[in-house]
Amino acid sequence: MPTKPADLDPSKLVLEHGTFCLEDDSPVGQIQFSSVGPLTTGIALASYSEAAPFLQSGRFVTQHGLALLVLQPPVDFHTALPWATIRFAARCSANQEPMLLSGVLVQLGHRMISPYRAKNTPAILAVDVACARITVYQDQWEGSWEDFAAKPVKHILQHLPCLQTCRNGSDCTCTGWHPKPDQTHDALLDVFRRQFFTEAGRPVKWDKAAYFGVMIRYIKELEAAVLGLSGQHGLYLEPKTEDALKPNADFQVIWLPQMDFPSATHAAKCEVHCLGLARTGRRYGIRVRVEQFQETFTRLKPEAVFLTPGSRRLFVCGPWPFGSERRNLAKILKAGGWECRPLQPQYHVPGGLMWAIQAVLDPPSNVLSMQHGQVVITAQDDKSATSEPAPCVVGQAKTVQLCLASDAAQDPWLTHDPWSRAVAATPVPQTAQPAAHVIHELEQRLEQTILAKLPVASDMEVDSQEHRFQALEQQMQALSGRQTALETTVNENHAQSAAQVQSLQQQMLVQMDTQSKQMQAMLSDQMIRLESILSKKPRTE
Repeated sequence: MPTKPADLDPSKLVLEHGTFCLEDDSPVGQIQFSSVGPLTTGIALASYSEAAPFLQSGRFVTQHGLALLVLQPPVDFHTALPWATIRFAARCSANQEPMLLSGVLVQLGHRMISPYRAKNTPAILAVDVACARITVYQDQWEGSWEDFAAKPVKHILQHLPCLQTCRNGSDCTCTGWHPKPDQTHDALLDVFRRQFFTEAGRPVKWDKAAYFGVMIRYIKELEAAVLGLSGQHGLYLEPKTEDALKPNADFQVIWLPQMDFPSATHAAKCEVHCLGLARTGRRYGIRVRVEQFQETFTRLKPEAVFLTPGSRRLFVCGPWPFGSERRNLAKILKAGGWECRPLQPQYHVPGGLMWAIQAVLDPPSNVLSMQHGQVVITAQDDKSATSEPAPCVVGQAKTVQLCLASDAAQDPWLTHDPWSRAVAATPVPQTAQPAAHVIHELEQRLEQTILAKLPVASDMEVDSQEHRFQALEQQMQALSGRQTALETTVNENHAQSAAQVQSLQQQMLVQMDTQSKQMQAMLSDQMIRLESILSKKPRTE
């Protein structure tokens, strides 16, 4: 979920004089929102709720230069007045620290107010840059992993000669970077986010890592040469956007899940549009430009379903017969004019299975008439796309905290108590138990109060059936006595039976022991006789 932007209080922000100007570059100053009127000139900071009446009316207030700078505008901001989204600098009135904020500049006067742009300041020399993530896998690294872990970036740059600046002049024919006089002298501009990871993508130390990842930012002119080195010496490069937050949309990867590294390398050499190998885990792929993506995809995977690059959505389609195949479904849906990819069955309904379908565009029709019946297509991700979060405030966290709008309904001491840490660290003493005599005295008072409110015993109704209850009580007591005697008898019989069984077991054991000894003696006697009979007798002549 996008983070909620800081709710700043406009009354705690100060604009520098000269930050905004009129059309003739004459500076305008900041005025209070309460001073906005037909006789004032300047710019006022306001929240959206404060500026709502002016925005809804849609009419100019004065002939002079007057504008509102609305903070935290909604996504669906709309007004008939001229407005523009800008980024400006302001100071905190508490500590005078500067911050960069975003807001909407709404014109309330006929003379337009705009941010001041200096004309005599030197221009910043900026070059077109490209960003990439470099991943080095331990199982394909040719050298020692321990030596690599000591200086990973240095070892990586040794295998990327195109990022090394050559100082021999433009006549040199090496593979290094030869800058022109009007270009930067360094091909590699930034290196950041160095980290070792496990196969699951969790940060670990180098000795337990499966691969190493690092982000680099370099000259855009070298992008093709850098990506061409992907897949060599265990290095794989993934192009990113300039802010390193998303993959670069100018490139696509055709994954080859059934191929190992030698097969993927051979397939890359046979493709004229291949820019380099890609790898994620144990899966390899070929990176190409978006323009050649469909052509290369069709040639490498002729039986697979091609989807146009874009934001993928999930649909549920069915019911289809239980024996339906993925390829047959793809052909049928493609024949109907819908470019999609069947994934897998989701659940069954009366009449067949509901399949999960991945597609970029909505189907031309949500209902299809088939031989087995009608088929419906519904979107599985009906959630509306979340809008991009508002740009965050650039400034110190303490300064932003000072400029936050205070909530009148909430006690600040509950959220920002300066003694909260000390109170949490102090042990809480246990409440002492009241003395025994105090409890006893309280029980007596309570008993006396209850008895005083009860009616007098002489006034209470006497139950005429009391003797019947007494007889019933005597019968219950007699039954209880009989039950006790019966339990005693049963326990004695159980004890006697257990004793008899134990005695019988002992007798049986003694008898079996005696019989076994007799049998052994008899067998021993028989064996002796047999030995004497079979023994060799001396011959007498």
